[in-house]
Amino acid sequence: MFAKRITYFWLALFIAGPVCAMADDGHWDDWGGSGKKLIVGQPSTPCPGAMYTTIGDAVTAAGPGDEIDICPALYPEQLIITKPLKLVGIEVNGVNRILIQPALTDLMGLATEAVITVMNTQGVVIENLAIDASHNTVATCSPGLAGVHFFNASGKVKDSAIFGAQLTNPTGCSKLPVLNGFGVLVDATQPGPFTVSVEHNSIHDYTSNGVFANGSAGGVKADIDGNDISGIGPVSGTFQFAVYLLNGAVGHVRHNVLTEGLCGSLTTVACRAARSEGVTVRNVGDGTVISDNIISNAQSGIFINGANDLKVINNRISNIYVLDGIDIQGTAAGHFTNSVIRGNRIFNVGGISDPNANASGIIEYYGTGTFSGNEISDNTISDTAVGVYYVLPDTVTSGTYFNVLYTTLNEALPSPPNVEP
Repeated sequence: MFAKRITYFWLALFIAGPVCAMADDGHWDDWGGSGKKLIVGQPSTPCPGAMYTTIGDAVTAAGPGDEIDICPALYPEQLIITKPLKLVGIEVNGVNRILIQPALTDLMGLATEAVITVMNTQGVVIENLAIDASHNTVATCSPGLAGVHFFNASGKVKDSAIFGAQLTNPTGCSKLPVLNGFGVLVDATQPGPFTVSVEHNSIHDYTSNGVFANGSAGGVKADIDGNDISGIGPVSGTFQFAVYLLNGAVGHVRHNVLTEGLCGSLTTVACRAARSEGVTVRNVGDGTVISDNIISNAQSGIFINGANDLKVINNRISNIYVLDGIDIQGTAAGHFTNSVIRGNRIFNVGGISDPNANASGIIEYYGTGTFSGNEISDNTISDTAVGVYYVLPDTVTSGTYFNVLYTTLNEALPSPPNVEP
């Protein structure tokens, strides 16, 4: 009976003309428009001035640039938005949760089932909503599953809770580079530019990725700022990353709190095979920035797999076990070049009690791509086996190390044993 209450609607696929501007820092400014407001409220619930009983009906009636104010209630609706709109949850009588919780199904032949799909448009703002994708039957890698999906589209999701994008059989979709089960999914099948801002959200209970941006079609940018993102780590049985950028996507990942999960009862081998990582970049676009994040309880804090002109600055990384605070290799793009790793604070990586945990605060993997022009400087690293393990001709300067067995090592010299002198 629950499924019968779902509101489905189909809208035109192509809307002409964006109605929002993007600031120089990549954040969306408030967009203009008619200023018309449409109010949605469920029957028999407090909602002054309600005009519609479903969000879908309001979306259909709205013009480009209109705002849809949604009163607190449960809305079992799966939404597709193809024109510039603002959807915002509003407070009524001290109640301020608007729960969107549909039984997900395939709509319009899309490859991904999402609670809210934004497609082929710009200037869509989603604000102050609780978005629950848990009522799904997705088992493996197809179809995709997401709380919010920006597809060939630009816009913003902010101040919302996004959760429940969990597969019923996650081990059936466990191979990199693309997994399934996303809090926020950003991708495209046509060249951009597309810019999506993900700001100040609570994102949790996903199978693979809290925020995932795939730039394979070109022109995808993701601003991921001030979010709290929490996973469950390797016990899910598949790789799990709080933030994952790949295939040329450009990201600004800033001021987020990211937690995953430790190995628990898993062996080191099993934990590595289903590891979690705070921020993962794979052949990321030039100019990507990862800064001022707090990352803890994972198998790798930041994992870099191919990049140029990447900045990793002022992050705090702690409680990392199996891999390293910052892992760097060049395999996906064939290189790691002209990048800066500076001012990061990294502690409690590996463990003295495990002689096999020869972990580093920062490590470059020799033999996995071309390394050149990279600066590793002014990082503070404590409580790990190696401070920085680096590849020549990169340089390491001005580091501060406490309770580290070896402060710096380079690939030109044999690695000493991980034992006390």
